[in-house]
Amino acid sequence: MLNTSLAVLYKDGTIADNSYQMIAEDGSVPNGDVVLQADQLEHLTKISGKKALLVTVDSSPEVNEFPLTELDTILIEFAGFNDGRGYSFAALLRRQGFKGELRAVGDIFKDVLNYLKRSGFDSFVIKEGKDIHEAAAGLNDFVNPYQISTANPIAGYQTSR
Repeated sequence: MLNTSLAVLYKDGTIADNSYQMIAEDGSVPNGDVVLQADQLEHLTKISGKKALLVTVDSSPEVNEFPLTELDTILIEFAGFNDGRGYSFAALLRRQGFKGELRAVGDIFKDVLNYLKRSGFDSFVIKEGKDIHEAAAGLNDFVNPYQISTANPIAGYQTSR
């Protein structure tokens, strides 16, 4: 289950409280910013604030069509350190035209932030028990990467074909 009480780290190093709430177990939609699961999209029109979607391995954008233009944020869950599908989901959602905030959640910690940022993520929820300030310091650990990325294409080279 998504822990919405954890702070959010943005790619520029700022830290803010999370504003998103989950739909209650009884199905009632809270006021304000709400994050939905894929099977709750019928509640999208009931949300008064910002609208977010939690994408998991069970709700892959490879097999599901999401109303991307109606969403402000997409949270992509990384179930474990060794599961890289979230990187692929982020790239796919950007290719499908999503222009909003991509937020990495789940097993997120300092060592993966640079890769997430280079893959197009805008914000991160650091794994519970890890220090968010220490993680923020790691956002710029690698200044001169060897690879081209969606976030920093090298002049003269294209990042997509």
